Amino acid sequence: MKEVSVVVCTYNRRKMFEECLESLLNQSYPKDKYEIIVVDSSDDYSKSLAENYKEKARKRGIELKYIYQKPSGISAARNLGIRNARGEIICFTDDDCIADRFWVEKLVEGFDNEKVGGVGGKILIYNQERLSKYLPSIDQYSLINDWSFILGANMAYRRDVLEQIGGFDPLFKSNEDSDIAIRVKLRGYTLKYSEGAVIYFRHRSNLRELIRQQYGYGIGFSRLGKKYPNLQIRKAIFLLLIKLIWNIATFPEYLMKKDKKQIMRRAINIILISSYLIGVISGYVSVKYPEEKIIPCDFKFFKPLADNFLREKIKNKFRLK
Repeated sequence: MKEVSVVVCTYNRRKMFEECLESLLNQSYPKDKYEIIVVDSSDDYSKSLAENYKEKARKRGIELKYIYQKPSGISAARNLGIRNARGEIICFTDDDCIADRFWVEKLVEGFDNEKVGGVGGKILIYNQERLSKYLPSIDQYSLINDWSFILGANMAYRRDVLEQIGGFDPLFKSNEDSDIAIRVKLRGYTLKYSEGAVIYFRHRSNLRELIRQQYGYGIGFSRLGKKYPNLQIRKAIFLLLIKLIWNIATFPEYLMKKDKKQIMRRAINIILISSYLIGVISGYVSVKYPEEKIIPCDFKFFKPLADNFLREKIKNKFRLK
C-alpha cells in the first residue's frame, strides 16, 4: 500500500476550504497511509484555527500538517506542500473542490507501472445552478490524452518525479499545472486518466469573476508559449478562434428558436473565449520569461501540433464531410 500525501492550498475561501477538508478527511484510503498538508495564505489565518483543524483530523486518525505561507502564488504554495510531504504519491486539489470518497484510492490505482508519472481524474461541476449550469463541462480525459495536461484541481504525481523536475515553476501564477505536466512528459513518463477519481469543482459565482479567471488563464497560457517556443501555441489559439467563430455563427439560430439555455451558453462561451484570447495576447505583449529558463524541446507527444488534429477538430465543430 503506497504512502500518500494530499496537498491543498487555500487563500481567503474559508467556507469552501472547510467543505473541501471535510471531504479529504472522509476518504476510503487507509487513514494510516495518507496525510493531508494544508498551505494557508489567508488573511484570517491563526494558530488557533490551525490547531482546531489538526485536532479534527486527529479524531479521525489522520495526520494533518497545517502550514502558513504569506501569499506567494499557487506554485510556491504547492512546492511548500511537496517539501513537507512524506508520501510516495502526492495528490493535489484546490480549496474550491470537494473530493469523492474514493478519490485518493482511484488516483493511486492509476500508478500501475513505473512509467506512469502523473494521474488525473474526472472533474464534475458542483451544484449546477444559476450561472454554472450554462458553462461547458471539463473534459479531463481529452486534456490528458490530447494535450498532455492535467488540471490542478484533480491531479497526482510521484514524489520522486516532482523532485527530479524541481517542482512547480514559481514564475507561473496560473497554468502551472500544464507546465508541470509537460515537464513530466519530457522526462519520458506517461500521464494517465482515472475515470473513478472524481472531484466536484465550483465554478466562479459570477460573470465578472469568470472573465477575470479566463483572462488570467490566457496570460498563463502565453507564458507556456514563451517557455516552450516549439510548443507552437499559435495552433492552439487557432482552435480557440474556430470555437469562438462557431459560437458566434450558431448564436442567431438559437435566438430565432428562443432557446434560452442555448442562447445563454453561446453568449457566455463567446465572452469567456474572448477573455481568454485577450489574456493570451496581453501576455505575449507584457509578460517576459527568463531566456535561461526557456526549454527548446521536441513535442511529438503534443497532438494539437499535428495538422490532421486541427482538420478533424474543425470538421467536427462545423460538421463538415
